[in-house]
Amino acid sequence: RDFCLSRGLGDVYKRQVYGTADEEEICRLLEEGIPALLAEGEVYLSDAFRDLQAAPPKISVSVSVQGSVLDLEVDTGEFPVSELKALLKSLHQKKRYHRLRDGRLLRLDDSLEVLDELNETLELSGAKLGQSHARLPIYRAPSLDWALSGQTGVRFDRDDAFRRISRSFHAVKDSEYAPPASLQKTLRKYQRDGYRWLRTLDSYGMGGVLADDMGLGKTVQVLSYLLAMKQSGQTESKGLLPSLIVCPASLVLNWAEECQKFTPELNCVVVDGDAAHRAQLAEQWDGADVVVTSYDLLRRDETLYENQKFYACILDEAQAIKNHTTQKYKAVCQINSRVRFALTGTPVENRLGELWSIFSFLMPGYLPPYKSFCTRFEKPIVQEDDKAAARRLNQLTGPFLLRRMKADVLKELPPKTENIHRIELEEEQRKLYLAAVVDARDKLQAAKPEDKMAVFAVLMRLREICCDPRLIVDGWEGGSAKLDACIELVASAVEGGHRILLFSQFTSMLELLAKRLDEEGISHFTLQGSTPKPVRAELVRRFNGGEVSVFLISLRAGGTGLNLTAADIVIHY
Repeated sequence: RDFCLSRGLGDVYKRQVYGTADEEEICRLLEEGIPALLAEGEVYLSDAFRDLQAAPPKISVSVSVQGSVLDLEVDTGEFPVSELKALLKSLHQKKRYHRLRDGRLLRLDDSLEVLDELNETLELSGAKLGQSHARLPIYRAPSLDWALSGQTGVRFDRDDAFRRISRSFHAVKDSEYAPPASLQKTLRKYQRDGYRWLRTLDSYGMGGVLADDMGLGKTVQVLSYLLAMKQSGQTESKGLLPSLIVCPASLVLNWAEECQKFTPELNCVVVDGDAAHRAQLAEQWDGADVVVTSYDLLRRDETLYENQKFYACILDEAQAIKNHTTQKYKAVCQINSRVRFALTGTPVENRLGELWSIFSFLMPGYLPPYKSFCTRFEKPIVQEDDKAAARRLNQLTGPFLLRRMKADVLKELPPKTENIHRIELEEEQRKLYLAAVVDARDKLQAAKPEDKMAVFAVLMRLREICCDPRLIVDGWEGGSAKLDACIELVASAVEGGHRILLFSQFTSMLELLAKRLDEEGISHFTLQGSTPKPVRAELVRRFNGGEVSVFLISLRAGGTGLNLTAADIVIHY
């Protein structure tokens, strides 16, 4: 391009001509040079020069709901569809201008971000921006509405059905879904909101992650949802279907107890015992409302679930499937259910690989394949702190993730929340315990009535077997169900940012706990009777200062007189 500058000097004009083919220089002239010249005097721009700067494309998007899909129509006006791909490439390269094939320059400002958002949504469903029509799964509605609403560079037309979906997600708290009458007074306000959120997702056949902080009652929110779906008759022509809850082995009995406590109207079947017994229990599923099993047993019992349909499949402590290459992950993904939900008290947004695994279970195909997900989101966000990638991922996942922290709802909480975890003994540990029970009966029958110490000794031995058989059996190679459950609970809590006091009456048990915490890479201190007072005070100070996550304490040594204010969870083992 040539640029002519003339300056008047009385009756004499000096004419200077400058030329350049450098695109960056031309862009700089358009952005900075022309405004600077205008500030100095009159500037004449030829028609050819004025036409050098292309007008931004006028984009129109129309969307309508047709059954379980979205019908999307995209119109880019006079902008050539064949140039969209190159335009998007320039946007990704953060260029200020994009040169069209006819030589014109298009300024890339924020108004064109909508093209990138729209292209992302379409590509995730296998469609292309250049196509005038596309059909998308209905679960794209919330992220599409989020991406396009309020954008200045696009005309967005939605039918009434799409608007209803949008309103449902923007005003979940105002939805008309009332909790079951038996739970109206039981649920706190934020739990009622969680219940309505589950019902809203269910109504569109979508899944979601209930990621409330530990102790906020995710279990009762889910049970109230399952009871409401039973009372509404679900939507299956063949009648009611059972719902499946998959959780760590340490929580199977807890689900059964919570179900009996809050929703006794639900018939709950706990899948446990040996393989033959589990096969017999499977014959009861058709008459059940809720089936509860563990991740490990589900993996072993895949054939039992092959031809079984469930209404909802709910994963508790869903971080158990954070690795998408494991058998646990593959087993839960094969479950045939109408809707899927995941529960976790750990902040999945901090571990994007885990987020991908959970969403690929909830709504397969919603996020891109893992390699593409790493390229588009995980690497830019984690390694480059890319705010645009983080915002886009939040647009995709935000509508399907509900997380409330204790600090957000603290006024509604009681002073403390107590949970009793009932642990089923593993087979070898159970055999040892039952043998000890037989021996205990014999000793108690032989003991004199006034010999109270004999009673205490027998009970102590049984308690030690339950805690960990290694407390009384040298060389024990079997496991300890209670120890496994405790470490599982601690690891989950630490991942969620919690600090823990872990008490036990047995100092030898503290040593076993410390060893397992070391194996898990969880930082800890130990305080017992032999700990000198000056060291004791120093450990307390360091724990309160945030140096470690877990404080192992002997009940006798630390039952009183310790000012431990930094912990928010106490475990009595």
